Amino acid sequence: MASLMCLIYLMLLFSLLLCSIEGRNNIPLTEEEDLELEKELQSLNKPPVKTLKSFTGDLFDCIEMYKQPAFDNPVLKNHKLQIRPSFQTKSKVTMDGNFKLPLDPGFNDTCPLGTVIIRRTRKEELIMAKELPKYFRNYGSRYHALDSSDKSYYAVMHSRIAKFHGFESSITTWALPNVGPDQASVNQVWMMGDVDGPEEKLNAIQTGWHVIPKLYDDKFTRFFTYFTIDNHKTGCMNLLCKGFIQVSAIFGPGHAFTGSDLSTYGGKQAYFSFEIRKDPELGHWWLSTADENLGYWPKEVLPNFDVSREIDFGGAVYSPDNEGSPPMGSGYYAKEGIGKSSYFMSVKFRGDDHRAFTPGKDWARVVLNAPDQYYQIIGPNPDSGPWNVAYGGLGGLFNSSAV
Repeated sequence: MASLMCLIYLMLLFSLLLCSIEGRNNIPLTEEEDLELEKELQSLNKPPVKTLKSFTGDLFDCIEMYKQPAFDNPVLKNHKLQIRPSFQTKSKVTMDGNFKLPLDPGFNDTCPLGTVIIRRTRKEELIMAKELPKYFRNYGSRYHALDSSDKSYYAVMHSRIAKFHGFESSITTWALPNVGPDQASVNQVWMMGDVDGPEEKLNAIQTGWHVIPKLYDDKFTRFFTYFTIDNHKTGCMNLLCKGFIQVSAIFGPGHAFTGSDLSTYGGKQAYFSFEIRKDPELGHWWLSTADENLGYWPKEVLPNFDVSREIDFGGAVYSPDNEGSPPMGSGYYAKEGIGKSSYFMSVKFRGDDHRAFTPGKDWARVVLNAPDQYYQIIGPNPDSGPWNVAYGGLGGLFNSSAV
């Protein structure tokens, strides 16, 4: 029950993401707040060696690797940059051989050697990040619902409590043009620390793809990262604060999937293959896609995340109380199958021995908080072969408490 309540609390993140921005649209910044934001914006947007403009109009700066914003974090003052994980060498990539090659980075140019690629932060995004703690402090327990009628729904596979050192999968990517301006649709994995410990000290890392118009001012499908060290009293979306260390000059948080990077209903399927894995020697948590190391969450910024005790993955959506909930996954039902529904393909966990394995019977169960005519998730643990999990739905569910 405690783990389920923790998951429910995590889902509140998406409600708060949108509430925080919407609220700020109606409340002007004080001069002091505006100056603080400008200072933080300057600190995050380091002077670039070069700037690339993506096909979607985003600006990505090429920043000298050792001058990236993460190293301004006081806890990383004495941190030694790790270029690649200890389980990997220049000539050997240890991820699953079925993983796809890196996706189209979305540029006609590249960052120079010795730099990393970082999406330029906008003030609107910082406003959202600064407001998150205020909203979470209004709710003192993960057992309490939001003090509003806005609603989050989710369809996830929920692992049993164990000791995990990694997760890997290939997830289908989809365009979701029907997500409303105040809505969110998220497809991700949650890796959580000690779910049985003090809730205020829960550490979690999350990654996947989402569509959040309020955050980006568009409806593109975007790759994202997130982490929290205090059960979402504070937290960091993408590189809006100083924690995740980027090592890739090709691909990073905030990237938009377009064109051939997106699946088509009944046609070509596009996959985003990724892995989160703990470095057994140095203790950092690495995020990689195919044979491209994107970066890592240093152990210094995750004080209570020596091991993940629980892994959840699937879809989540948010909607205000006055409109039907948005589509999840591909926007079609899980029962429609490959080529039509959204999938986590070839899911594997890494155990306490750091070896990847396909979880079998009783390793995970479905957790769904909406009727299956709106959202579904199908993916029983296999006795043999790969573990493929289908999920998603059309949405359209109104919050009955608001009617």
